Amino acid sequence: MKSEDLINPILERLHTADRAFIDSLDASKDSQVDSIYLNDSHWWQNASFALPCLIAIISTAVGLFFRVNEAWGFGLFAFGVTLFMLPIVLITWRNTATSIILTNKLIFSLHRGKILHSLEWADLTGIEQIEYLGTSRFKLKHGFEGEFMTIDNDVENSLELVNRSFELSGLPRQQTTA
Repeated sequence: MKSEDLINPILERLHTADRAFIDSLDASKDSQVDSIYLNDSHWWQNASFALPCLIAIISTAVGLFFRVNEAWGFGLFAFGVTLFMLPIVLITWRNTATSIILTNKLIFSLHRGKILHSLEWADLTGIEQIEYLGTSRFKLKHGFEGEFMTIDNDVENSLELVNRSFELSGLPRQQTTA
């Protein structure tokens, strides 16, 4: 179990709503917080938004500065793509974990204080590592219908999180495909 000295610096970096959720857990005394894992990424860092936006700015600047109509026109097109992607990125961002909280009984995936997924350690049936578009993710499997909680590589110390999940759940290590 992590000491208060290790958890307190993480608490300072949490979103206010995530911190309020953890405070409510501490107040309930039903579950004891074991560890906290953050996802410090933001919606605007999503490549579907950031790349067209960056291309739009550069292309428009080049077009205006050097008076190249094709570059200026492409910059306007890229701004259109950026505006088109903005609501899609914002909608999908609401389903991205900003923090993952491990307690002695449960694991919670939160987005700004809202529970995206919770799982009791007793219900965990396996942990699987998957490769997706060059990134590694983990699936914490549970239930009989193929349900799972995803741990993205954007979460700080995701390997430590998975190792701690094995320890808290009591699953044997061969349950993963590392």
